[in-house]
Amino acid sequence: MAINNLWVIMPVYNEEEAIDFVVNEWTKALDALQLPYTLCILNDGSKDGTLHHLKTLAQQHQRIHIVDKSNSGHGQSCIYGYKLALQNGADWIFQIDSDGQCDPKYFASFIPFTEKHACIYGVRTTRDDGFQRMMVSFFVTMFTLVATQQFLRDPNVPYRLIRSDVMQQFVNDVPTDFHLANIYVTVRSHKISRIKWVPIHFRDRMGGSASVKTFSFVKHGFKLFRQLKEAQRG
Repeated sequence: MAINNLWVIMPVYNEEEAIDFVVNEWTKALDALQLPYTLCILNDGSKDGTLHHLKTLAQQHQRIHIVDKSNSGHGQSCIYGYKLALQNGADWIFQIDSDGQCDPKYFASFIPFTEKHACIYGVRTTRDDGFQRMMVSFFVTMFTLVATQQFLRDPNVPYRLIRSDVMQQFVNDVPTDFHLANIYVTVRSHKISRIKWVPIHFRDRMGGSASVKTFSFVKHGFKLFRQLKEAQRG
């Protein structure tokens, strides 16, 4: 299946150290694939110089679309971006992070799978961001398994390509208070069209601090468990 209108969703919060490298790296990789795309960068209320960097980058790259919005958190910013992509006729939506951990060299390997799969996700088989973050991902996988009875290999991975007709079926159902909306999206998309998992390597951050703090989901555990069960029934 050809990709006719790809929207790449990139939420950004306080990433002035990394954002120039990340945007330039990704636009170069996407241009090389000769796909019609829009790189939608959502500035989620950054308090550093991120927005200034983004405005400069937008002058250099025609395919960048900057959204400056109030802070709503990483997951809800992604949902905002998904909806915007659908409103603008995207047929595929690809989500990445803005901290340099998502290496664009793997994206080309996703494209052939669009012929037979509507949801193509990376699975972080190797990573440079430390044992603690790896254990967090493992815990999230096990937690999601218990809540939904589905084994989803990397439910919170930010490297994901989803066809618009799948996204349209649940994007308006995501609760505004869902702590880790990426997990909700994984559960629902897998239920609609089983995910094709593609191995990727996850790099270390290039600066700043993670938007999802290590083990922060623990204090939201009971609520997250209930929301995941509801997502499974959706």
